[in-house]
Amino acid sequence: MAGLDEMWVRFSLSEEEERGAEVSQQRVLIVHMLAGKFLTKRVLNVDVVARTFKPLWKLIGELKIRDVGDNILLFEFEDNLDLERVLEFEPWSYDKHLVVFQKAIDAELGPLLDYSFTTFWMQIHNIPPAFVTQETGETIGSTLGTVVQVADLEDDGTGGEFLRVRIKLDISRPLPRCCKL
Repeated sequence: MAGLDEMWVRFSLSEEEERGAEVSQQRVLIVHMLAGKFLTKRVLNVDVVARTFKPLWKLIGELKIRDVGDNILLFEFEDNLDLERVLEFEPWSYDKHLVVFQKAIDAELGPLLDYSFTTFWMQIHNIPPAFVTQETGETIGSTLGTVVQVADLEDDGTGGEFLRVRIKLDISRPLPRCCKL
């Protein structure tokens, strides 16, 4: 360590280094976008979609919606908390059809995103009371998809009758016969 102390004593900046550097004070614009694929064959009306989702989502900031083709709408949120809340309460449906959301950084990439995964809350029934645990929820849930969350057994209000597990599912594959949505 003595070597480091000696080096620090001899440390100095050149005149050019002491002048520093100018940094631009331009603000970086952060865009909060979701691309939503509407799994329907019907033509979408952006105004009707906006009138449907805005009150449901109870947004803090503004929301802009535009059609990017192939039943994909781009949702641009002013506030990132609004975007995260929409994802937290997935899945969403419109006109009885599933809407799959993906985060997007560019409008042109919307049609290229993978819309084969979305999250669902699932109930796991017929579990012996001694096995109604977080670990059981994770173990059984992982056989269906990627476990995002197992509901807190104390706060869930189910009375221990079943487990609630939030799972990211591949919707491009059929579910096992044991499962119903």
